[in-house]
Amino acid sequence: RKGVSWTKEVTVFIGDVMVQLLQDWVVDNDVVSLPLLREPYIYIERQTNTILLNTNIGLKILWSGRSHLEVSVPGSYKTHTCGLCGNFNNYYQDDLRMPSGRISLSEADFGNSWRPGEDIDPCKDAGYQAKKGANARCKVLKSAAFKPCHRVVPPEPWYGACVYDLCACGTNTDECLCDTLEAYASQCREAGVILQWRSSSLCGGFSELFFNSFSF
Repeated sequence: RKGVSWTKEVTVFIGDVMVQLLQDWVVDNDVVSLPLLREPYIYIERQTNTILLNTNIGLKILWSGRSHLEVSVPGSYKTHTCGLCGNFNNYYQDDLRMPSGRISLSEADFGNSWRPGEDIDPCKDAGYQAKKGANARCKVLKSAAFKPCHRVVPPEPWYGACVYDLCACGTNTDECLCDTLEAYASQCREAGVILQWRSSSLCGGFSELFFNSFSF
């Protein structure tokens, strides 16, 4: 998918196996059908509209094939992770730690710090009108439809991510907005808040990708 803020592919290296999750599901450069067992390392299965990759080390990856990615590891990995998923020390305030060790105040700067090459600012590249439009559309996250979840999942970081996404999406802003809203709603479901946010005028034509959410 075009756009720097989108997950275009997921690559996992474990043992002597490399797994690439794309629109087609690739293992060691071969397109495969699911479910797939590659002993002793991986088991990949389809769950409704998502792909679940299980590994023998406890790492699990849930991939929508579009834009939504969830990574989980067991408690034995506490304080032993780094990068975009944080350091798993149960203190979320320091999760935006850059390779230099400094804490970033910006999600975009944090993401760029772990990305090789030059920094990218899609809103700067898209121009003033695109950024203005993205800000206006993403305000729906702060509306009454999502208010029941604001207490448990603060909307501000999601609002910033939404603006970033929409600036990067070009002409696909409707799809990008709905994916962002669904990602927020999915996080709310995990926190125990079920939102009825879709309507005929807001993403009404899209199916619930993550209705059957799960936890590890």
